[in-house]
Amino acid sequence: MWLYLSGGFVSIVAHRTEPDHLLVRARHPEHIASILPDADVTHMPSADYPYRTVSRRGDVHRAVTEYLLSLDYDNFKASVDDLEYHDACLDVWRTMWSYGNRYRNQGGV
Repeated sequence: MWLYLSGGFVSIVAHRTEPDHLLVRARHPEHIASILPDADVTHMPSADYPYRTVSRRGDVHRAVTEYLLSLDYDNFKASVDDLEYHDACLDVWRTMWSYGNRYRNQGGV
């Protein structure tokens, strides 16, 4: 699962050998802290996502739930302070807008 948060982008996947844990990964050293501030982050420079932490599923669930419950912005892009990250998010927005635009006039569900 990809999560674009105001403070960073993380990828969350199942841990391959620990079924009760998730692997939370990032490409920026501070992005994991935006959702898991107390995480012990490991640096693996040759990995696709060089920053990672292993967390219990319940801990990730609580962190994501707390983030959602405290969400107070009405425009995600405007909530991003880091200019370089903001521009990266805008690139994702443009790509997904282009993808979704072809379905815009197909009617309701």
